[in-house]
Amino acid sequence: MAKILIADDDPTILSLLNKILISKGYEVQLAEHGGVAEKLLKSEKFDLLISDIKMDPVDGMQLLRRTRQLRPHVGAIMLTAYATVATAVEAMKEGAFDYIPKPFKIDELLATVKRALDYQKSLQEQIGGDSHIEAKKFFGNIVAESDQMINVCEMIKRVAPTKTTIMITGESGTGKELVAEAVHSYSARSEGPFIPVNCAALPENLIESELFGHTKGAFTGASAT
Repeated sequence: MAKILIADDDPTILSLLNKILISKGYEVQLAEHGGVAEKLLKSEKFDLLISDIKMDPVDGMQLLRRTRQLRPHVGAIMLTAYATVATAVEAMKEGAFDYIPKPFKIDELLATVKRALDYQKSLQEQIGGDSHIEAKKFFGNIVAESDQMINVCEMIKRVAPTKTTIMITGESGTGKELVAEAVHSYSARSEGPFIPVNCAALPENLIESELFGHTKGAFTGASAT
């Protein structure tokens, strides 16, 4: 069974997470702040880190960076009571699998833990073979040979199963729509249609109708719902 390290300076959260994860058969080690967690990472092997972001003297983002250096194979889930888009983006850039806002729902926490462990397992299996070939095969129309594109593919695998809003930026012709399609195909909505819309080509007064529809008679020319 997977071994999980939990870092949080709130004893109540530590105790709660300990009980929840042990009840599901996971082996758990507790750290009352980031400094303790860093020492444990140096001396023991873990499959997953669950860490609060706001901690002293070593905060969660510092711990995440140290984890990437000390144990790059260890997955990471960040907890925060101050959830913002900027926080999520920073955590994902630093290599976190996902982040969970406090207070959290137990079912959602356990589902995220399972997805993180499954992802790390598949990643380790890829490392055992030709990761370039795996990347090509795994993402269909995306040819990922460079380290940068393989990193993009790994990020797609992390964010696609989440409900996080995603903005993809890049120069014309770099494959933004391909990335969007890959995110869709590995999301919980993959059974539904993938519909790209060029909003810049729509007249301003028709965008709302084009995206959300309209009822018959809502405006001149709306002959049907």
